[in-house]
Amino acid sequence: MIPLHDIVVATVAMLGVAFLVCWNAARQNHAALLWGIAHLALAGASWTGYRFMLQPQAWLGLVSTLLTGLFIATLHAAAESLRGRLRGWRVLALRALGIALAVAAVGFGGSQMAGRLLVLALMVLAYGVSARFLLAMGYKAAGMAFAVKALACLAAVAELHTVGTPFQSPLIVAVSGVSSALLGLALIDATIHLSSQRLHNVLRHLPDALVARRLDGEVVFCNERFAQLAGVASPASLVGRSVPLLAADQGEADAIARKVNALAESTPLHEPIRLERSITPAQGVPFPAEVIFSSHMDLGYRVILAQIRDLSERKKAEEERLQQANTDQLTGLANRRFLEQQLDALLWAGRHQGTYCAVLLIDLDHFKKVNDTLGHTFGDQVLCETAQALLAHLQPGDLLARLSGDEFALVMPRLQSLASVLEVETRAQAILHAVRRDFRHAGMAFKLDASIGVAFPGKEALAASVLLQRAEVAMYEAKARGRSGWCFFDAGMDERLAGSLRIEAALRQAVAQGELRLYYQPIYCARTGRLTKAEALLRWESPQLGWVSPGRFIPVAEESALILEVGAWVLEEAIRQVAQWRAQGWDAPVVSINVSARQFAHPGFEALLHTLLHRHGLPPRAIELELTETLLASDQENLPALLHRLHDAGVGLSLDDFGTGYSSLSYLARFHLNTVKIDRSFVMNLQEGSRNHSLVRAIISMAHSLHLQVVAEGVESALQRAILQAEGCDYLQGYLLGRPMPAEQLQARPLALTEEQAPTVPGTH
Repeated sequence: MIPLHDIVVATVAMLGVAFLVCWNAARQNHAALLWGIAHLALAGASWTGYRFMLQPQAWLGLVSTLLTGLFIATLHAAAESLRGRLRGWRVLALRALGIALAVAAVGFGGSQMAGRLLVLALMVLAYGVSARFLLAMGYKAAGMAFAVKALACLAAVAELHTVGTPFQSPLIVAVSGVSSALLGLALIDATIHLSSQRLHNVLRHLPDALVARRLDGEVVFCNERFAQLAGVASPASLVGRSVPLLAADQGEADAIARKVNALAESTPLHEPIRLERSITPAQGVPFPAEVIFSSHMDLGYRVILAQIRDLSERKKAEEERLQQANTDQLTGLANRRFLEQQLDALLWAGRHQGTYCAVLLIDLDHFKKVNDTLGHTFGDQVLCETAQALLAHLQPGDLLARLSGDEFALVMPRLQSLASVLEVETRAQAILHAVRRDFRHAGMAFKLDASIGVAFPGKEALAASVLLQRAEVAMYEAKARGRSGWCFFDAGMDERLAGSLRIEAALRQAVAQGELRLYYQPIYCARTGRLTKAEALLRWESPQLGWVSPGRFIPVAEESALILEVGAWVLEEAIRQVAQWRAQGWDAPVVSINVSARQFAHPGFEALLHTLLHRHGLPPRAIELELTETLLASDQENLPALLHRLHDAGVGLSLDDFGTGYSSLSYLARFHLNTVKIDRSFVMNLQEGSRNHSLVRAIISMAHSLHLQVVAEGVESALQRAILQAEGCDYLQGYLLGRPMPAEQLQARPLALTEEQAPTVPGTH
């Protein structure tokens, strides 16, 4: 027959295992884990303690003592866990060891009776504290079961005084066993209730509305958010009722329910169904929402769970982002992106409805001068005023946008025929009149005007980007004709545009296929007649297009950003050539390299220049960068600092085509330059006593006063050469002295001028 004590031990052990199973189902429930450890420790302590009494062995007493300490410590820790005051496993271990030492000190100090009494007292205390906490938290069954366990231990104290050994009375053992079973059931129920309460609290405070319904529409569960939307006080009042999914139209709600029910009946909704629709609460205004449907089985019934997520804030943010993406931030007009979208739609509709539209591209004349002179703040004000003036002249259906900088576009939709030229001309005239005005600022007078390019789609299926490009081509043609007017796009412009596109396509392959060449035009010292400088000039012979003039392909490269790739090749090839000349022992001239404004403004230009010089072992003074007035007139914030660094590094800086711009003099005072090049237009008609003679003399004198050297371009006659030498010009360049030529021919030329310089290689400057 199994001893009664072992039955009790087995019961307690099974209780501990049950707690661990509960904890495994809900890992956040630390109390269940501690209760499980406590009762397994109690079972172990009871078994080893009973064996110790039958056969006193030191190790049995030690194990029993340690397990007793662990039982009491973990039971007390479980009570603290319920209160949210669990201090950690290290504290638990130290506390268990302390209790074990206390029991051992008493029990092995000579009085086993005192030791047993201490253990029972601690058990009464631990069970009593747990009962108090559980009752205070509302777990009545578990609290009463702990109280019975405490009473059983208290009764064992009385038994200890009469029998000498606790838990020998069948009654006390029976009470302890029954209370352990009841405690197990109560604590398991408390654990399940705690997990359920936690889930309920999560669902209760979830910002999304939740409702679970059977296929017949009966509500099984809903949270407080859904109850608010349904206009009831509590979720319980909706359970068992049929509630539509908060749709203003009952028919719409029924249709959605039938669709979801049909899907759920045919196959489980492993993948949720997502719908975006407007939700109409019982009180309040409709709002956009995402409804997520899923299904599961509940007590043999198919239940559909609907999660309603308010999308108001997200939709508002999306609208704001879309508004920002489609709007020019300065003027509040539509931007290029939005204009192209709407224009594409108009073009598509026009092809199907037989209507037409016109695009007017409006560009302010000389606006850059306003920005450079009066600053960008005032320039922005002018742009805003221009936008308001254009808005005042809009007609119903018109679309106005700011494309970039000082470019605006007006779309006139639903023209009845291509013969609406007169109507478009009238609008163009009105726009010019609206934009045109004189104003004064900071003591300076300015006149604002515009040039307009007009393009029709015709009967072609054009994209919006192509139509805008055609309007831009026509606008530049209007500027070329004298500005302050308008110009219609024609087929000839299209041919020129197509030619530019062919050049662009061929130019993209020119660098990789080795089609580009550098020619060098000699520059001689006017005083000594020695070859001291040479200008590197780009030449291109295309297999498809033949020899292409720089005047044709350089502007194309500028517009298409190919100038960055082409400019980088020119820079490296010129530096490589000078290094090669020096390696061959030739006293190579300083080579002038033309740099475009776009290339110079690129963030990596300075680093590229220094890298190439270092790679080819060339000192910075061996080259000179020729800068245009367009570059110096740009609004780059770091331009002065960059020019200063290059100048200090020893790189020569030259201002090309000096005298052709309206503000060239300011550049000489503002930037660190070494050289100015007199534009060939001043040298072309240079004669004694002429107006050009006076201008050239003034330029040379002014440059020298600023410690700048002067190069005269376009020297083609002995008379021009003689006048320039007499006026003290430092360097001479032109066909009289030498045309652009390959590197090997420049190297073979005499180092000093002769009386007559014959052209060597056909070409143009």
